[in-house]
Amino acid sequence: MNHLLDAFESIYQHNKDLRVFYSPGRVNIIGEHIDYNGGLVFPAAISIGTYGVVFLRNDRKVRLYSANFIDQGIVNIDIDNLAYDENHGWANYAKGILNLLINKGYQIQYGFDLYVDGNLPTASGLSSSASLEVLMTYIADTLYKLNLTRVEMALLSQEVENKFMGMHCGIMDQLIIACGIKDKALLMNTATLEMEASNASFDGYQWVIMNTNYQRKTTDSKYNQRVRECSQGLKILKEKYQIKYLCELSIDELPYIRKLITDDTIFHRVSHVVTEQNRTIKAKLMMKKNDPIGFAQLLNESHYSLKNDYEVTGIHLDTLVEAALKYGAIGARVTGAGFGGCAIALVENDKIKHMKEKVKEIYNKKTGLNVEFYEVTFENGVGEVK
Repeated sequence: MNHLLDAFESIYQHNKDLRVFYSPGRVNIIGEHIDYNGGLVFPAAISIGTYGVVFLRNDRKVRLYSANFIDQGIVNIDIDNLAYDENHGWANYAKGILNLLINKGYQIQYGFDLYVDGNLPTASGLSSSASLEVLMTYIADTLYKLNLTRVEMALLSQEVENKFMGMHCGIMDQLIIACGIKDKALLMNTATLEMEASNASFDGYQWVIMNTNYQRKTTDSKYNQRVRECSQGLKILKEKYQIKYLCELSIDELPYIRKLITDDTIFHRVSHVVTEQNRTIKAKLMMKKNDPIGFAQLLNESHYSLKNDYEVTGIHLDTLVEAALKYGAIGARVTGAGFGGCAIALVENDKIKHMKEKVKEIYNKKTGLNVEFYEVTFENGVGEVK
């Protein structure tokens, strides 16, 4: 806290009436690339994220500074001019939130000074962008007394990601960051936004996040292409099935779906979506049964599907997962969009140290990069730090 307040003062040369907020990152345990297909997902808010220190001004100026992008310095904007500007980089997320709120009729009368500092690695698959968006929405809700619900905050943040930033993501990231519950994961129905809190840990095991440190920019990756491919599959299947989302389909229908979709690529995308939905349903049962072995098998099947049917892994993620499984993890998979970023592993407590050593050695030898490990706890969603 002292570091944040001192940093704000050093940037803006004042320290009066400051408020501090925290927005977590997230890890998705299982249910990948199906949130934009109306699927069930199983994410948790985590103990690394994004902090914001803010001062409410009495004019319409907004000053933004991020310790994660120090080369940009202070970005000066005006509430009356919130158009996207490529030169403003990360600050466009803040501009997008304010712009959307104003367009929806909310009263944003005054600007603010904001200092942001996050310990989420960017482009890692832990939702640093969604963490920032939800942080901004929560700050705006607090400063301007907008009385938004947490689900409304999530939906507004997603709309900015989709329409202002050009990333066609589903609702999962923003929803878990807004609504996370300490020590729990949330089984989310992304079609209805219903949520059910669930235990997400097993005695004797620890979740370990492994960061490839292979930087990719999701907006420029094939993520949006995957969204389009799923839309193409849905369009074909709507000629026979009365469905709104791919995840309404049963795994038993895949042989019939194969006859309808002649394009191999589109079929493989649909196959992943349908089977991943089935795995997420099974994962809930495994958690209730306290069956780490059964749960781990679903993680491994998920990674195989993401590698072969959805093609979003690559050498960096595959190397981490294969090495982790060889040296102590009972289950492992890519988490997040893929194309780099992070993987998650379920590891016996007494094997974590050895696994990390071996994974680090193998990964560096094969890729020339250094893996980073995070042993996180599951936390509450966005809020003010008192």
